[in-house]
Amino acid sequence: MSTATETMRLEDAMRLRPAWVEIDLGAVRHNVGVARRLAGSAKIYAVCKGDGYGGGVIEVARSAVAAGADALAVGAPADALALRKHGLRCSILLYAATLPEDAAAVARLDVTVTVHDFPSLQAFAGLQTAVEAFVKVDCGLGRLGFNPEDFPTAFAQLAAAPSVRFGGIYAHLQMPEDDAAVSQQMRVFDAACQAAEQAGFAGFERMVASSRVMLGYAHLNLTAINPGRFILGMMEPPWADKADYRPVVRAVKSRIIQVKDQPEGTIGFGGPERREGKVRAAVLPIGFGEGFPHLPPCHEVLVCGQRASVLSRRGIEHTVIDVTRIADAGIGSEAVLLGTQGPDEITAVELAQALNVPLLELLPRLARCAPRRYFDGGSEVAAVSL
Repeated sequence: MSTATETMRLEDAMRLRPAWVEIDLGAVRHNVGVARRLAGSAKIYAVCKGDGYGGGVIEVARSAVAAGADALAVGAPADALALRKHGLRCSILLYAATLPEDAAAVARLDVTVTVHDFPSLQAFAGLQTAVEAFVKVDCGLGRLGFNPEDFPTAFAQLAAAPSVRFGGIYAHLQMPEDDAAVSQQMRVFDAACQAAEQAGFAGFERMVASSRVMLGYAHLNLTAINPGRFILGMMEPPWADKADYRPVVRAVKSRIIQVKDQPEGTIGFGGPERREGKVRAAVLPIGFGEGFPHLPPCHEVLVCGQRASVLSRRGIEHTVIDVTRIADAGIGSEAVLLGTQGPDEITAVELAQALNVPLLELLPRLARCAPRRYFDGGSEVAAVSL
């Protein structure tokens, strides 16, 4: 191996490929500040699951805590471990994601664990060391959590487990656009809280307000809220209009690596696409490997302040665009696939609708797959080295 190869950092090598996503950490702090005003006296558990919704769990979590989040919530043990190794000392709630047989290893992560069924309860209750736990209840989502008929037995067993420190109850509500559905689910949640009180517990956290519930039902902030997509600015209409949030995934950009004239006729990767007349085509080194869909519709990009259509299918590492009418487009020209260039903007909502991919699915994909560059307002800042 050459000396040059030995001394080049991975980050430097990644930047040799001119395609990236821009993450605005100032937007994280702004959004947490808005959530703080909406939450009132309730604690904020800033949700950073999925590697911070693709934005980087360490960077997102640090920004959220700096802005006043009381605690964090993650969905994977690796994210919890990374947070602890990088000095985050606040409470971390680990959503249910592990097997009962691994209870001892999970307890060593120094997190608040989730008890969501009898096997998980018994596993944590059988430990020789103390562990703090939240109970997850199923109010109708049909996923994780104790069912209503289980509440009395579950909390009685929890009260008899000296190794488990009961910290709170949480649930994820479905259909927040339906007031009647929310009311029905809250009756189930209230029944769980009553069962906990009958088992002798008091003063525990009560949490049902994820992002949309926080925005639509202020009275359900209870003692704690757990917004995630709002913290990352990943809200779609009509919820996007209910509060002043900023997008954390603020742009996806690339630079042109080739421009050439294609003869009249067939053009397009993976299948014929007829084009009338010559086409001046440009190639971007970004494709479905970075989270964009492979098959059309593939929408447009901004080049030199103008819109350019994506031609045919994307490759895993390439996107071909039509710059026939953009005379100034050349090698090195910046292309914006998401974000602002000149007077025009491709918003996240527009892009998600054009690609027929839900916004909450698309943005984390793009943020996780493309090389990330971090900004605080207008200044680029260094990423954390894992």
